[in-house]
Amino acid sequence: MGIIARLATVATVLAGRGLTAPASAKDQYCDTSSGVCYSEVTVGVAPITWRIAIPAVGEGPFDVLLQIVAPKTVGWAGLAWGGGMLYNPISIGWANGNSTVGSSAHIQPDYYEAANHTVLKGSTVNETHWTLTTLCQGCSTWIHNGGSKEILDPGATAASFAYAASAIPPIDITDPGSPIGIHSEHGIFTIDLSAAKSTQFDSWVARLR
Repeated sequence: MGIIARLATVATVLAGRGLTAPASAKDQYCDTSSGVCYSEVTVGVAPITWRIAIPAVGEGPFDVLLQIVAPKTVGWAGLAWGGGMLYNPISIGWANGNSTVGSSAHIQPDYYEAANHTVLKGSTVNETHWTLTTLCQGCSTWIHNGGSKEILDPGATAASFAYAASAIPPIDITDPGSPIGIHSEHGIFTIDLSAAKSTQFDSWVARLR
């Protein structure tokens, strides 16, 4: 069972049950160690904090800095960039020893090879939480079911994203393609991408590599 099957299982359950009402991002978070400023939202039972930074562009596609901060009780957490769990890139993260793993998929029908995740500095695990800091190349655009091309709007003040998470970690936490189980929580949130833009984006990425 590979990444396609494991995510298709999650997607089927999410599609059948629907998603909870969206939470909205109200904050910007600036990391004092790296200098990166993200749009931020904290949601869910765990709860999990999602942070996004993008370059100062007028239109997509564009690279994305994504940071996930989750309690160690979270075995894996995933973000769907198209606001639903089908036919768009999904970024998934989990703890692996003293660091974290980043993975991607475009569920049903194929593994989404166009989205590449590079795990960056700031990906750590401490006594209470794990943090994944990753550069995603290919997460801002995708081919939707039916063949239409979708692109994130970098000027959106309330871009919608879906998330899912589970308390049970992947079978092999060292393998980005490891099977995962069905989520134990899920929902949607909106975040202000216009506030996530910065002219310093490229220098932030260079500093985190």
